[in-house]
Amino acid sequence: MRTLAFLTILVVCMNVALGGEDFYQLLGIARDANNREIRKAFKKLAVTLHPDKNQDDENAHEKFIKLTRAYEVLKDEDLRKKYDLHGEDGLPGSNKKQQPQYHSYTYYRDNFGIYDDDQEIITLTKADFQQSVLNSNSLWFINFYSPMCSHCHDLAPVWRALAKEMEGVLRFGAVNCEDEWQLCRHLNIRSYPSLYIYPSRWKYSDERSLPELRKFVLSKLKTNLIHIRSNQWINLLKSDINKGLSWVLFLCGGQQFEDCPSSETRLKVGSILEGLAGQGSIDCDADVEWCREMSPSGANIVFWKREGGMDSIEGRYYDISSHDAQEVTTYIFDLLPNPADLDEEAFQEIHAQLSLDSSSSWLVYFYIGSPDEQTKELKKLPSLLPTLRIGRVHCGRHSTLCTKWHVHRYPMFAVLKPGGKFEVYHGRESAHDVANFAKDSSSAPNLHTLSSEDFPDVLHKSDGSKSPWFVDFYAPWCPPCMQLLPELRKASREFEDSVNFGTVDCTIHSSLCQRYNIHAYPTTMFFNHSESEPFRGSHTAHEITEFIQEMLNPTAIKLSEKDFYEKVGNKSTEELWLIDFYAPWCGACQELAHQWRKLAKMVTEVPNVNIGQVDCTVERLLCQHQGIRSYPTIRLYPFNSFGLNTVAIYSDYNRDAWSIRLWLFTFLPTSVVELTQDTFENRVLHSEKPWLIDFYTPWCGHCQHFAPEFQMLALKLEGKVKCGKVNCDAHPETCRKAYVRAYPTVTLYYPNTIYPDQGEEINSQRSDQILRHVNKVLLSLGAEPTHDEL
Repeated sequence: MRTLAFLTILVVCMNVALGGEDFYQLLGIARDANNREIRKAFKKLAVTLHPDKNQDDENAHEKFIKLTRAYEVLKDEDLRKKYDLHGEDGLPGSNKKQQPQYHSYTYYRDNFGIYDDDQEIITLTKADFQQSVLNSNSLWFINFYSPMCSHCHDLAPVWRALAKEMEGVLRFGAVNCEDEWQLCRHLNIRSYPSLYIYPSRWKYSDERSLPELRKFVLSKLKTNLIHIRSNQWINLLKSDINKGLSWVLFLCGGQQFEDCPSSETRLKVGSILEGLAGQGSIDCDADVEWCREMSPSGANIVFWKREGGMDSIEGRYYDISSHDAQEVTTYIFDLLPNPADLDEEAFQEIHAQLSLDSSSSWLVYFYIGSPDEQTKELKKLPSLLPTLRIGRVHCGRHSTLCTKWHVHRYPMFAVLKPGGKFEVYHGRESAHDVANFAKDSSSAPNLHTLSSEDFPDVLHKSDGSKSPWFVDFYAPWCPPCMQLLPELRKASREFEDSVNFGTVDCTIHSSLCQRYNIHAYPTTMFFNHSESEPFRGSHTAHEITEFIQEMLNPTAIKLSEKDFYEKVGNKSTEELWLIDFYAPWCGACQELAHQWRKLAKMVTEVPNVNIGQVDCTVERLLCQHQGIRSYPTIRLYPFNSFGLNTVAIYSDYNRDAWSIRLWLFTFLPTSVVELTQDTFENRVLHSEKPWLIDFYTPWCGHCQHFAPEFQMLALKLEGKVKCGKVNCDAHPETCRKAYVRAYPTVTLYYPNTIYPDQGEEINSQRSDQILRHVNKVLLSLGAEPTHDEL
C-alpha cells in the first residue's frame, strides 16, 4: 500500500507539467466556477473581443482562438479535470493541437446561452440529467434545442411564458444539444426543438403556441380530487390515509357559489399542493348550508387548516377570493406550518440521540436573515419526506453551532443520520432536489461529511474503530464530483460498518486537501491507518465496491525480498508467476495499479497462476539485484521452468488488464485445438462428443479479447466438451459452410445428429453465459454438467 509521502512526490512531478496560459485567468473566473458561470463569462468576453468587432486588431483572431479553447476545455468535465491536474500537457493530443472553431459575433450575441437568465427554466447537463430527471418522480417538461435552430429561437419566448405560468406545477428544463450532444444522442433526440414530459417521456408534436402547449401540460396532470358530501366530511378527516392533512375545497353550484373555479385552476392548485393538502369538490346545490357555513363571504375556494395535531379533527376555514392558481397556493403556503426551529441545545440533543440509536434521520436547513425566499420550498418538504423529520437553524442567532458544524454558506441543507453521521447537500435548492438527496443520504448511514477535526480519526483511529476509510476529496462546483456522490452512497451500503465512507469539501478545508496534495477533483483514496491507496477506476458504485473489496482481501500478492526468493525463486515447474515491479511515485505505475488488481481477479480461477507485485522503493536491493531500471516493469516466470531460470518481459504499450491477460495466456497450456478445414470435418462433424468452436480472424480486436475467455471455458469444460478454434482468414470455406457472418462466432456442435454440420450459434462472448448454456445442453444430453470453478 502506498504511503502518503509518495503522493507528495507524485504531485511535484505533475506540477512540472503545468504550463501555458491559465484558462481560468483568460476567462476571468475563479477555479471553482460552475458551468453557468463559465458560459456567462465566455459570452461576455466573446461579444467584446470577437474578431468581427475588432477588425483593426491583427491579433484579434489569435486572441479569440485562445479564449475559445479555454472555454471548450473548461466546459467539458473530463477535459477540465485533466487540465486541473496536468495543465495543457495533460490534454489529449488532438485537443491540444486542433484549432478551435468559433461562430460569428451575432451567434454569441443572440444565440449563445438562450435560457441562462431564466430562473424558472433549469439548464440541464449530462452531469445532472440522470439524478435530477431520470432518478426522480418529479414531472419535468424538457426542451431539447440547438442554438443554431431558428425554430428553437421562435419557441424561446413562448417557453419562458409557459414556465412562468406553470411555476410549481411541474419543472421546466432545457438541454443545449450542441454542448450536450452525447446526452442528446443517448436520448435519441434527432430534431430541434424536441419537447418531452418526463419521467414518462411523452413527446409533444403539435403547434408550438402557448395555448396548445398549456393544453398538453394540463392533459398530463393528475390530481386526487374527491367529491365530498357533508355527511362524509368527519369520517374523511379521521381516516388513516388523510391523517394530519389540511384541505383545499372548491365550492361549486347554487346561486351564491355559481362562479366555480375552472378545471385548469383546480388541476394547477392540486399539482402544486400534492401531498401537502387534500383536494375536495363540494356540490353547493346539494349542501347549501354546509357551503355557507364554510364560506359566509361566498368565496369559491376555501382552505381548511387542521389544528391541534395529527389526530385532531378540529380546524379553521379560510376564504380565498382569487381564482389564480399562483395566488391561491401562495396564500395557502403562508398558512402552512414552518419546520421546527432548532437552537443549539435542541440540535445537540438530536445529534446525541441519533448517535445512540437508529431514530429517523433529520433534514436540517441552515440560514441567516429571513427564510422568506425559501419558505415555499421548505413547506413542500414534509409531504416529500414523510419518514424524515425537518428542522431549521438560524445561524445568525446560533453562530457557535454553525461554526462547529462548518456551515460556510447560506442557505445550506444537511442530513443528520442514525449513528451521528452528518452529510451536506450540494445542488439546486428546490424541494424536489433536496428531497431526492435526503432520501438517498438517509439510506446511506455510513457516509459522513468530514472536517479537518475529523481527519485524525481517519488516520489513527483514535475512536477505537478498526474500520478503514474510503474518502472522497471534492469541490461542489465540479460536475464529476456531484455525479460521484450518489455512487458513493450506493457503494457505502455494501459495507455497513466494515468500511467508513467520508467526503471532504476542499473549498472549505483547503489546508487539509493541500496537506494530501489534492490538485484535481474528485480524488478518492482508501485509508488504512496512515497508509493510503488512490482509487483510479470508473466513478461507479460497482467499481468502487470492487476496489475496496480488493483492498480488504487482495488478490495480487505483495512480495517482500524474503517472499520473492521463497515463493518465486523456489517456484516449481508447475507454477507461473507474473510480477509488477513498481514505484508509488511513478504516474504510469499508478495507472497500472487499478488494472493490475483487475487482472488478478480475472485470473483467480486459472490453476497455479500467481499475480504478484513488488514496491521497489521498499525493496530497493531486490529490484537492484533483479536489474529493474524502469517502472513499471512486468516480468513473467513461466511454467516448465524452475525458479528464476526463465523470464519473459512484457513490452506492449497497452497496460490494461485485458491486454496483459492476452499476453499471459500465450504462456498457458491450452486444450483448445487449432482446426483446419480437414480436421474440422473429421474431428468435429463426426465426433461422439459435443464441440464448442470459436470462429475468429487474426485482425479482429474482439476476437483477441475473447481468446482468453475461450481458453478459460476450455479449462472448465475439459472432459465434458471439446473446444476448438478456426481461423476464418485461413479457412474461409469452412466458415462459409458454418454460416459465420461476424467475428468471433461461438457455435456448439451436437454429437450423433442427423445434420452434424448445423451447429447452434451462441450469441454471447461472456464465458459465464456460454457456460450456463452449455450446461443446459449437457443436461439435455444426459451428461453431467460442469461447474463454474476449476
